[in-house]
Amino acid sequence: MLGSNLDNRFVKIKVLGVNTADDGKISGGLSALNCMLEKNLDGVNYLAVDRHDVANLAECRAAHKFRLLDMADERELIHALRGADMLFVVAADVWENIKTVAIAAHSAKKVGVPVVFVAGGNFDDAEDEIIFDALVKLPAKNFEIDAGKVIENFIEAVASDGQPKLAVKNFAEVAADSSCIVGYGERDGKNAVIKAAKAAIEHAENSAENFKSATKILFNVTAAEGNLSLEEAQKISNLLKRHAPKAEVSFGFSFDNWLVDRVKFLLVAAVQ
Repeated sequence: MLGSNLDNRFVKIKVLGVNTADDGKISGGLSALNCMLEKNLDGVNYLAVDRHDVANLAECRAAHKFRLLDMADERELIHALRGADMLFVVAADVWENIKTVAIAAHSAKKVGVPVVFVAGGNFDDAEDEIIFDALVKLPAKNFEIDAGKVIENFIEAVASDGQPKLAVKNFAEVAADSSCIVGYGERDGKNAVIKAAKAAIEHAENSAENFKSATKILFNVTAAEGNLSLEEAQKISNLLKRHAPKAEVSFGFSFDNWLVDRVKFLLVAAVQ
């Protein structure tokens, strides 16, 4: 069942950026928070985590900052994460500081809401160390900007006006008892909806080879009002079926008239 606009308007989202650089440096996780803070997104709280040096945290403009040195620090972080409907953990080059990333993700998971892990750079074999519900893999280049786009698309999917709407519980149901793959795309001009959908599918397929075995897919299209139609949604559903034949497909629309002829596309696929 899709969520109502009224329910979605009060969604609380928290983003946890993890620093993985050496002492005295700031990595993609905290840089991503700085990029997102510039956009002034409604209903989003930002938290920064490091283990090495408070100087790293000082470079991040997030209001809430934590050093994970012991169990007491972990309990404090879990307390700060509570109250969210959805959590994002953001880190680049996770093997540079795998212990801190793992603790941060584990703390997020203890809150009991969907946890989306946004990873940049080398993530090989890190799935065995880190707990999450859905994974977004991004290249190290432009990680800060791309991570912000992914999270912004999630927020628009559940919080912006539109009909029909996806809700956080829809994402939670997809994440339950399965692993998730996330893809996103942005395009403008003629046939922008289909082009953005194809870009999101390509992103999902590049992130995981088992996308074709997906059992459920949610997709959300964000565009100016009047640029979306149920006919286009059906075309996209058919397109997804060609790439993931067994998937049950649901969708939502979000309206943003500032986009003009630009379209944002987000998909979340559950694979067993």
